[in-house]
Amino acid sequence: MNVADLSGEHLDYWMYQHACKVLEKSGSKEDFDQRYGQGQFQFSTDKSLLADLMETYNINIQRLAGEWLASTSGNSFYGDTPLMAACRLVVALTFGKTVD
Repeated sequence: MNVADLSGEHLDYWMYQHACKVLEKSGSKEDFDQRYGQGQFQFSTDKSLLADLMETYNINIQRLAGEWLASTSGNSFYGDTPLMAACRLVVALTFGKTVD
């Protein structure tokens, strides 16, 4: 799947995988599903995460033609919200522009 098309639970799952990779932990689909159902791992809607992503990955955010663009040197992704765009960018930086 193209990272530019990820949203909602699918985007949250790939951000969960990113977090597991950063923390050097294994992350299973079962663990994600169970804890997501309990309200955890809501990365794409947790607005407090945006500043951390911007600082950690040196992400620039701007609004262009009604969409949000998150960019860093050589990479950029659009989203309906600044956080969605930033999450897509982080997933692409970690796993590439397409994911399973």
